[in-house]
Amino acid sequence: MKIIKNRLLISTFLIFTILLCSIYIYKNKVCKVTEVFKTESIYNKQYVYPLGNIVGIKANTDGALVIGFEDDDIEYVGGMKIGDNIISIENKKINNSEDIGRILNTLCMDEVKVTYERNNKTKVSTIKTKYEDDKYRLGLWVRDKISGIGTLTCYNPQNNEFYAIGHGICDTDTDKLLSIKEGNIYNTSRVEILKKDKNNIGQIKATVNYDNSVGNFSINSNNGIKGKLFNFKCENNLPLIEIGKKDDVKVGEAYILFQSEKGIIEPYKIKIEKIIKEESNMLIKVVDNELIDYTGGIVKGMSGAPIIQNNKLIGSLTYVFKNNPKKGYGIFIDEMLKL
Repeated sequence: MKIIKNRLLISTFLIFTILLCSIYIYKNKVCKVTEVFKTESIYNKQYVYPLGNIVGIKANTDGALVIGFEDDDIEYVGGMKIGDNIISIENKKINNSEDIGRILNTLCMDEVKVTYERNNKTKVSTIKTKYEDDKYRLGLWVRDKISGIGTLTCYNPQNNEFYAIGHGICDTDTDKLLSIKEGNIYNTSRVEILKKDKNNIGQIKATVNYDNSVGNFSINSNNGIKGKLFNFKCENNLPLIEIGKKDDVKVGEAYILFQSEKGIIEPYKIKIEKIIKEESNMLIKVVDNELIDYTGGIVKGMSGAPIIQNNKLIGSLTYVFKNNPKKGYGIFIDEMLKL
């Protein structure tokens, strides 16, 4: 009996020891798996909602953009050029074109010191004013507001930020990147696609609901715009998607997401023909017959449409070839996310 009891105690002890070891090993494995998951799936990966919605865009510039001169007289031009952004007159800040007339008629000076920006550098010129009809003015034309149509690329729910259009907002006359003070995006309706013809690039026409802004932005760069959404209803019900890196982009089949004739976000097949890493973009071709029937290819206003490959968001549309609307460029998404 004693031998049996001893054997039973030894067996119980061994079983207990094995159980403890098993629990320790299991916990160790779980911890390691959890750490791997955290490291690989959370810290090294990023997820966003892909979009593809057509929106209206309206913005005020930070300053007043020079778009032309009344004459070439150096006294009224100074060293200024088309595309310069006036930021102050006699050290008084210029927020918009109305400020110029207000400040000039407060100062009542025959010549003024104008501070302006050119290629991210600040310059100063002294120019003569013109006095006509009991008012002072400058001998140049300026613009301080822009509006247009674009496409949303993606939305990050963690920080409530959106990214869009895949290129900078530039002035239509000077082709200069605009310094944006405040911009807003709006929902659209009655979308109409005007396909390319012999004289014009295709473009999107739409009715913009300017009464209710669904987001705002102030960041405008060569890689697109970034801002906050605050009243935008994402009705496409697309799941979160992983952000792809440059090395994830491959030549071959891919898709763009874009708002269809029915107002639904749908995928359309494209082909990535060339990857240009040094320029952070890719050459793409539209091969989806349904999209070609709908838009004729890529049209003005589609910039920003997200590009999907292997279940990853890898970029957005940026530019279209003027002579071939089925071809264009896309920018890598990780370049847009640097905004």
